Amino acid sequence: MSMVKTALKSVAAAAIVAGVSLGPAQAQQYKWKLTSYVPVGSGSWNVYMKEFIDLVHTMTDGQVKIKGFSVGVLASPFDAWKAVQKGTADICFCYPGFAVNADPANAIFAGMSGGMPPETFQHWLLGGGGGKLWREFRNTTSDLHPVLTGFGPTEIFLHSHKKVKTAEDLKGMKIRTAGAWADILKSLGAAPTTLAPPDIYTALERRVIDGTEFITPWTNYKLGFHKIAKYIMVPGLHSPTHANEAVFRLGDWKKLPKALQAKLTLAGELAGHRSHISLGLNDLGAMEKLRSGRNEWVEIDKSLQNKILDLGRSWSFAKAKEQTTKGNPWMAKVSNSYWSFYDRFRKNGTYRHK
Repeated sequence: MSMVKTALKSVAAAAIVAGVSLGPAQAQQYKWKLTSYVPVGSGSWNVYMKEFIDLVHTMTDGQVKIKGFSVGVLASPFDAWKAVQKGTADICFCYPGFAVNADPANAIFAGMSGGMPPETFQHWLLGGGGGKLWREFRNTTSDLHPVLTGFGPTEIFLHSHKKVKTAEDLKGMKIRTAGAWADILKSLGAAPTTLAPPDIYTALERRVIDGTEFITPWTNYKLGFHKIAKYIMVPGLHSPTHANEAVFRLGDWKKLPKALQAKLTLAGELAGHRSHISLGLNDLGAMEKLRSGRNEWVEIDKSLQNKILDLGRSWSFAKAKEQTTKGNPWMAKVSNSYWSFYDRFRKNGTYRHK
């Protein structure tokens, strides 16, 4: 036996003893911590975060493993982006509306008050330039990379201890909300406050707030807002749709193989579609239960509906002008893209069933 064969046999034997494969190098494993804006196991967790995590595990054949943490464990919902930048978390599953104070462009990515309904919004995000802008915005301003996910249907306008039909009825009301709607409510004379999701029920129950908007009928039903607030107001023009993002450090994202980047992006998109359908179906059941209950349902007047449509657009461009003066071009870029796409869709989508 030659010396080469003897050497190879020795290496093979040693590899067997050590449990090491002599085949192709194994793919690198990634184990990441994800911070959320809701508790693990809650309805919103299962629809949004768990759907995304499970799809990532499946689509990467376990190469990427994500461990999710409840809101407040690694970061508050308002500091989640900073937690990723600092390395406290590897991913934040975030609602951009919580970051409006950092940059008002976040309000539009969250789903704009008085703006696009779900179908139009997803067209803009996934093919009409919105998603590209979102990625450029995070890459450039925060050294972060967003994976778009968690698309939602229209929300309930308000669960409230007070009946609201007109803009006049909102004056002086303490309302829990987030995003651009907080600014718009303030312009209507209300007193908006932003609370973390786990704190809303108690605040409503103790009448620290007069009313709340949160998510869609199913989630609100599970949280029990209808049990403590008499009135339910519709339609939810303040939040006709919404989207979330799974945010990574840009440096970490760039180091990933292109194939993994593609799988994570697709996992986000598929999770987004699934969450939208899941919530829509669950909302139907929740509405049946809510409508058979003891709450008083109120459709807000057309005058208030039209005012919300006008104020959403005017808020966007006022903020764009303000930010441009400060040397920040992003609000103008996002506003122009968003509203021009919406106008184009409405003008040329007249053939669609409404």
